[in-house]
Amino acid sequence: MSSQTAQLLDAFEALPEDEKRVFTVEFLRRAVPFDSGPLDDAETADAADQLLASLE
Repeated sequence: MSSQTAQLLDAFEALPEDEKRVFTVEFLRRAVPFDSGPLDDAETADAADQLLASLE
C-alpha cells in the first residue's frame, strides 16, 4: 500500500461516523463501474476468509 493510500485511510478513520457514510457513498458512486477481471478460486476463497474473519 502506498503512503498516499495509508494517509487517505487514516483521514477516513478520523471522520465522524455520519461523514464516513457520506464519503463511502460518494466514493462508491465514482468508482462504479469497476471491472476487476475474472477471479480465480484462490482469490475468491481468500476474500471469503477475510470477510468471515471480519465478522467474528
